[in-house]
Amino acid sequence: YNDWRIKLKTLGKKVVELTGDFTPDVRAINSSDVVVTVPEKWDGISRNWHNRSYVKAVGLVIIDEIHLLGEDRGPILEV
Repeated sequence: YNDWRIKLKTLGKKVVELTGDFTPDVRAINSSDVVVTVPEKWDGISRNWHNRSYVKAVGLVIIDEIHLLGEDRGPILEV
């Protein structure tokens, strides 16, 4: 998260972390340009996307724990 926050700040982008360890309030999510999240957290909030305006407004999501992709266990990402 911090790497992305620092790199994208130079481009004028606000990055927010959305994980099991940290969940910002809706205002912080709405004012962000980039969401850095883990698969489980994104799955949980995006399942109810029609009731969450901040999910509908997402233009970029960075999924942390990418090392889990392609393995037999772990989350499955669907787009």
